[in-house]
Amino acid sequence: MAGGRDTAGVNFTSVVHHSTYDSIKPEPGSLIPPFHVCILGASRDIGANIVYSFARAGATSIAICAPQAEIDVSPIPAHLQKLNPTIHLLYLPCDLTAPLEVEKFASKVGDDFGHLDVLIYNAGYFGPWDTRTASTPHDFSTAMDVNCKGLYLATHFMLPLLKRRPEHLPAVISVCSIGMHATGGPGTNTAYGISKLAQCRFIEMLAATEPDIFTAAVHPGNVRTEMGRGIPQNIFDSLPDDVDLCGDFIVWLVKVRRMWLSGRYLSSNWDVDELLSKRDDIFEQNKLKIRMVF
Repeated sequence: MAGGRDTAGVNFTSVVHHSTYDSIKPEPGSLIPPFHVCILGASRDIGANIVYSFARAGATSIAICAPQAEIDVSPIPAHLQKLNPTIHLLYLPCDLTAPLEVEKFASKVGDDFGHLDVLIYNAGYFGPWDTRTASTPHDFSTAMDVNCKGLYLATHFMLPLLKRRPEHLPAVISVCSIGMHATGGPGTNTAYGISKLAQCRFIEMLAATEPDIFTAAVHPGNVRTEMGRGIPQNIFDSLPDDVDLCGDFIVWLVKVRRMWLSGRYLSSNWDVDELLSKRDDIFEQNKLKIRMVF
């Protein structure tokens, strides 16, 4: 908050949620088959629960990539069998910062699925808790590579698959962060914040250049995840949001494409019924986009 103003959009809707609720809970069979999803960066926590949300909603096929070491211990394959034993899972290792590996992964997805309905970029790198200009060049460049370059490469190589069935209004979703709004204060992470801000701008530009594709940058909530283990324990313990909130929100977001929301920053915490009631205000004033104040 600055001068009493909510500069991070925490209370853009007066009602905020920390766990899933009836309006966004995935209903079996709510996705029209064949419905193919690709989730980049999923092995546990938020990524795994995005997979589970789409499985509950009846996705036909899900492609996932993660480092091989994370795939080896991931609970996703076993849990998917319990949720939806008929689902087709393609789970492969891929370095999302390496163009040739991303291109190869996209080719395998295309050969297996034929087309994509939804591409979700969940891969992320946080780095040390208090990373400012004194941070190591390695941490800064890794954050930029994973959080920015990876999103670009994934979209670049997956775009042809998303365009194979344009009548289904394909979607690209980037799991972003409310941290992009912070410029100072305890724990402000320069590399993470800048890279997540860049993700949001990329989503805006993609919406402008590919108007038939729905795009959104989605804050997943403040969730206790393995990636966040490096933050002070008292802050980690106070994070209030459930790990399945983001996945359910994204399923709600893409199962009915509302193009007036495309190219915008959205938060999983916002109440979707209230969000829909703000349609005219959001559209007419072009809200939820990055703008400089003059």
